[in-house]
Amino acid sequence: MGPLEITGPARLALGLATGILFGFILQKAQVTQYQKIVSFFRWSDLTVQKVMFAAILVGMVGVYALHDLGLVNLHIKPTLLGANILGGLIFGIGMLLLGF
Repeated sequence: MGPLEITGPARLALGLATGILFGFILQKAQVTQYQKIVSFFRWSDLTVQKVMFAAILVGMVGVYALHDLGLVNLHIKPTLLGANILGGLIFGIGMLLLGF
C-alpha cells in the first residue's frame, strides 16, 4: 500500500471509527429519515443527492491527494460494468420493496 499501511486490529478500529463518523454525519444531515428518502425518489428534496455527491467528491479528492503525496499506492482494478449495473439494480429494487 504505502507508508500509511495499517494492519490488524488498528485497521478494524480505524474502519469502525470512520463508519461511526460517517453515520453521525448522515444522522445530522437527516438523510436516514423516511421522509427524506421518499423525497429523494420523488425528486422533491435534494438533500440525499447533495450528501451523496459531497461524500463522493471528498473521497475522490482525498484518495488522489494521498496518492499525489506518495502516502498510498493505487492498484486500480478493471471495471466490470455489468456487475456494477446489476448490483445497483438489486440495491435499488431492494430499497423500493422495503418502502424507503
